[in-house]
Amino acid sequence: MKYVNYILEDFVKDEYFQKWVLDSDAMTNGFWENWLADHPNKRELVEKARRLVLLMDFDNDKLSEKDFDGMWRHIIEKRNDIQKEIRLTQKSKSRVFLKVAAVFVGLVALGIVSYTQGVFDAAPVESVVVQPQITLELEDGTVAVLDETSSKVVTDASGKKVVSQEKNKLQYDKANKESGSLEYNVLTVPYGKKFGIVLSDGSEVYLNSGTKLRYPINFLKDAPRNVYLDGEAYFSVEKDESRPFTVITDDMNTRVYGTEFNMSSYKDENNTSTVLVEGSVSVYKSNNGEAGKPIKIKPGQRAIYNEEAILVEKANINKYIAWKDNKLLFVDDSFDLMLKELERHFNVEIENEYQELGLKKFTGTFENESLEKILEVCQEHTPFEFYKEDGKIIIVNIKPSV
Repeated sequence: MKYVNYILEDFVKDEYFQKWVLDSDAMTNGFWENWLADHPNKRELVEKARRLVLLMDFDNDKLSEKDFDGMWRHIIEKRNDIQKEIRLTQKSKSRVFLKVAAVFVGLVALGIVSYTQGVFDAAPVESVVVQPQITLELEDGTVAVLDETSSKVVTDASGKKVVSQEKNKLQYDKANKESGSLEYNVLTVPYGKKFGIVLSDGSEVYLNSGTKLRYPINFLKDAPRNVYLDGEAYFSVEKDESRPFTVITDDMNTRVYGTEFNMSSYKDENNTSTVLVEGSVSVYKSNNGEAGKPIKIKPGQRAIYNEEAILVEKANINKYIAWKDNKLLFVDDSFDLMLKELERHFNVEIENEYQELGLKKFTGTFENESLEKILEVCQEHTPFEFYKEDGKIIIVNIKPSV
């Protein structure tokens, strides 16, 4: 592992080390405890780095006056090794970065130091593959490419306005269609991206990576509101008891009148489920149509379609909606399931050739960590090797030494 060759500054600038010191969870703590057990000669160095990180997080008052003075002297003694510029490469990536900036700005004002030691220069992250674009397919077949950093009005082939785009969200005009046939749009969000939409009834939907949603431009005035999901999305549905709102998937449908819930149904993963955040919903098997007896679930419950049956269980809501905040939250999840989420999140293909590893269970939270960092953490749980080949990540068992 690369940590074997780390010096003090390397540990301090390492985001996963910072997370262990300031905001540890079971997986992070397990990683560093196992690493220190395997490398006892690094304990003294790690302890110095830990105290320095705590110094930079001075608001938490975790450091003794003696440790504070010692770490302060270390900074002063290193001032002659400083670089020519301060460069913070990632905006608000952790509390540590902001606290460090404040510490060194104060030192500059006092005339003690002029520049940092370059501890917080992050290595550039190389993209594995170029991300595809978010697209909106209109009723007339026109396909509009959506750049989530810009705003515009999307029009059809005749130049008629269809919807307004406000950066990473589509906003349809609030209106109902009196009668006639419905006209549909299809929003497709590729791996590595997320996107929001406000439907014509005011309901809001936030689409996860690798998701497609088909929905009417305007709902009919006196008819049910139906949308079609392939992937995962978080719904906040406008209440309308006269027109139930139904999310339709290949395996299980979810019917609501006004509530918030998360639904996941990726066609190639056999994982259709609905997690209720608030309100009340009913779920039923898709192939039963209206004849299927709905099963009601309560907030904090999860309905799962499994082998032609629907099961209901208590759920950790945060686990299933963490993706909305760009977090990865795993709770006793198999490595194979982790890989599927990592593929969507990082827009990369991962091939696991170590079959036994796929069944191992992992727990941990990741927010700003790179794919490489997450895999390195998993390596401490169960050793394996990974490498990049032809644009994808290959995971293999460690070859026995000869």
